[in-house]
Amino acid sequence: MSITKHMAAAMLLGITTTLPAMAALKEGDTAPDFNAQASLAGKAFQYSLKDALKKGPVVVYFYPSAYTGGCNIQAHTFAVNADKFAQAGASIIGVSLDSIKRLNDFSADPEYCAGKIPVASDADGKIAKSYDLAVTETPAGRKDTRGQEIDHGRTERTTFIVTPDGKVATTVGGIAPDENVKQALDVVQKLASTRTPSVPGVVTEGTPIELIKEGFNGTEGPVTLPDGSLIFTETQANRITRIAPDGSTSTFLENSNGSNGLGFTPNGDLYAVQVQNTRVGIVYPAGHAKTLADNYEGLPFGRPNDLVVAKDGTVYFTDSGANRPANAASAPPPAPTAKPAVYRITKAGQLQRLDATITRPNGIQLSPDEKVLYVANTAGEHVLAYDIGADGTLGPRRDFAKLAGFKQTENGPSSGADGLAIDTLGRVYVATSVGIQVFTPEGTALGTIALPKAPQNLAFAGADKRTLYVVGRGAAYRIATLTPGVLTRAK
Repeated sequence: MSITKHMAAAMLLGITTTLPAMAALKEGDTAPDFNAQASLAGKAFQYSLKDALKKGPVVVYFYPSAYTGGCNIQAHTFAVNADKFAQAGASIIGVSLDSIKRLNDFSADPEYCAGKIPVASDADGKIAKSYDLAVTETPAGRKDTRGQEIDHGRTERTTFIVTPDGKVATTVGGIAPDENVKQALDVVQKLASTRTPSVPGVVTEGTPIELIKEGFNGTEGPVTLPDGSLIFTETQANRITRIAPDGSTSTFLENSNGSNGLGFTPNGDLYAVQVQNTRVGIVYPAGHAKTLADNYEGLPFGRPNDLVVAKDGTVYFTDSGANRPANAASAPPPAPTAKPAVYRITKAGQLQRLDATITRPNGIQLSPDEKVLYVANTAGEHVLAYDIGADGTLGPRRDFAKLAGFKQTENGPSSGADGLAIDTLGRVYVATSVGIQVFTPEGTALGTIALPKAPQNLAFAGADKRTLYVVGRGAAYRIATLTPGVLTRAK
């Protein structure tokens, strides 16, 4: 039977309606630990709430019975959204008074749990009662949507979001099954976006993600100033904005020619890739302003995107290619531009194209010892890396780290990979569509920090560079970190 048919059938099955609420556990209460036989994809296993909480928040959802209208809808909706819960760092466990035999079928059924969410057997109702939920008998002769008799009790449809410290963050009940799932997802996403998970060596679990301010007009290019404050670009507003250590903001530079990525040379010159009149050059101080490059072999750059300045003044930058106009179908053909590419401007001022085979090169960074160059490819599944030889030449390109969240979109494949940052131990931080993904110097994934809005770029700042600033979608955030950023250059 299809889900839509089950929705219609739900009204006919008393067991699928929301039962009157008992005095269920509420926000701030301690969630009782439990161990139970459970099933995932048709295979039984022993589930432990305590163990699950070690990995992040847990959505514990109680439902009346497998293979009944509302419960089928709820399981299906959880399964469809399982990836979103996982991206928010949360796991799911369904609990009912069904036998493990029934749950083996239910957990594997492609229409419902679909092998994506586990369901636990609370045959005697003890777990439900420990959460202060009512347990009642199912009327004799009641059958499920498969036509089989329901031979067990039932409990209230109630969902608890339990935080890693074992406390109930929210209780959701008394609403439609699909809405129950949506509210649970909203809660775990908000939990994830205001506190960090544990990322070894980077942040401890529960570190606050502080919103500094929203409403900026474009957010890119953060870089630290010598006093520990930070500047970033409001590209669309044609200015560069400063965030002081106390979180206050002010204008650092007006009329920035659409500056996007930023970087400082050792003598304090501020370099910027610029997107109005496309070029790379110095924008501050005013007396030093000049253009370093505005074309490659006679073709203007498409959209210079990001840059990093080495300790010796060498500039590495990306050109991600001109953005397609919104009315591309009716607009006249665009003027030809240089191919998307990775470039270098040497200390002597020579422009060199290093790689023109990346679909959409975006963020760019150097390892702390400046022997490795990293490039984010927005259209690819990996952060890319090149070894830098003693003479400055690049070795072969390699896939450095695989990114979560890579998918097909209406504009083609995308990981959302944008800005990059490096800490003093060589860990690589990547702003992507799923949050800040952190990797070891060897490319091993350490964890992901989700934010309320998808990040675009990031940089370490503060007097000791132990604060990670993140900008994106008009907002700016900061997070205290365990390890500082690179101390030998601005970014």
